[in-house]
Amino acid sequence: MQLPFRLSPFGQRDCLPLSLYCVGAHAQHPVERPVGFPVMQIFVCFGGKGRFEFPDGSCVYMEAGQALMLSPDEPHRYEPMPRHPWLLGYVGFEGLTARSIADACGLPLGQAFDLKDTAEPAAGIEALWQHADRADAGSARLLSARLYDYVLLLSSLRTGPASPSAPLPARQSDAALARAVHFLHEHFAEPLVMSNVASAVGYSVQHFQRLFREAYGEPPLAYLRRFRLHQAAVWLEENPNASVSETASRTGMDPNYFIRSFKRAYGVAPGRYRNGKKKQPAHNAIQRPPI
Repeated sequence: MQLPFRLSPFGQRDCLPLSLYCVGAHAQHPVERPVGFPVMQIFVCFGGKGRFEFPDGSCVYMEAGQALMLSPDEPHRYEPMPRHPWLLGYVGFEGLTARSIADACGLPLGQAFDLKDTAEPAAGIEALWQHADRADAGSARLLSARLYDYVLLLSSLRTGPASPSAPLPARQSDAALARAVHFLHEHFAEPLVMSNVASAVGYSVQHFQRLFREAYGEPPLAYLRRFRLHQAAVWLEENPNASVSETASRTGMDPNYFIRSFKRAYGVAPGRYRNGKKKQPAHNAIQRPPI
């Protein structure tokens, strides 16, 4: 499916609850958006594998059969994985109730979720793309209705429990967890013991691990490993002559464990990842803002 980027002629001109901004589907090339995109986006992967990177150092990986929704104005970059042609469909949308409709449909923000099937989403994107080329008086309302139907479709195809319809209230532990994440970022290359990290922010290790999993969706050790691998990928991209053992040492990981973990996360061994980047133009690594 190849549908070139198409911008809707309507936008929010008619003050509709939901309005299409853009739509398309094609083999995805690297894209960097330091100030984000002006509207909400839904991506659907129809083939291959790629990753989204965010300024805090986190990554979200997407492969065939998955979808992802991003908030407007959220800085990010995305690119296909090496030797994985990445076919992405995308829908940008806005409107007076765009966010609340997505929330009510249980579509999570910033995390990839599995779909039971992609045939209907593919047909839905193509229908939106076809109608986005019409500028007659009735097309704006028809496009809005089709867009709402598309969001409902993704909700019905999503596997797993629905996400909360509103953000969780702030908790006293939020500041402590933010300090813990900052500590992990600053000391990722050192031997870290989670009991020490928990103690540094005032919790028992069991309570800390439970709170961390609730807030970030994974245990602190898994988060630390993912962050180390991200830093390793950035290092390999910026230093194409670096050895794998040197990269492992710089990220605080045993070389053999590092190679296995990197291959699971990126689909290729770190040496092949580095060699693939040698053939591509260099790009700036995304810097973490202070927490």
